[in-house]
Amino acid sequence: MNLWQDDSQQSGAHIEILPLIDVIFCILIFFVLAAVNFSRQQAISLDLPQAKTGTPQLQNILIVTIDDIGQLYVDKNLVSRSDLRWEIKKYQQANPDGLMTLYAAKNSTYREVVEVLDILREVGGDRVALATLPEGSQPAQVPATPGVNPALPSALPGLPNSIDPFSNSPNPPSPPLP
Repeated sequence: MNLWQDDSQQSGAHIEILPLIDVIFCILIFFVLAAVNFSRQQAISLDLPQAKTGTPQLQNILIVTIDDIGQLYVDKNLVSRSDLRWEIKKYQQANPDGLMTLYAAKNSTYREVVEVLDILREVGGDRVALATLPEGSQPAQVPATPGVNPALPSALPGLPNSIDPFSNSPNPPSPPLP
């Protein structure tokens, strides 16, 4: 009768669980970070039409943007066409005399612009304007920072911010550093 068993005769392999958990945790972190990076909203690049007439509006403005592929944004936030009505109603309740401005990319279709203008006029009344660039000006370049909408007035020098129209003073741009 053998009371003490000799382990040297068993040659079975066993798996260490802690290194396996570390590897799986690292893979999980990689996929979570990759998913967040893919879902991050990129900058909206718009090339606005130019106009000879018109002046910048210095008041609280609701900015509705249509990009090249027909997506709608309300003050940098992506919205669906059904949510657009609700956003406009919410804005109208907070700012009865507020102006709504439609920024439409040059490549957006006429149908999309008319549909959105129709919704703006239906819900917001006659306080609707189309955004244009002054004649001879160049459209703002797409910034490297994701989530920044270059079509918003804060990206165009001399035009007011949509949140606080008096926060942007029309100072000339400073020269680039050497």
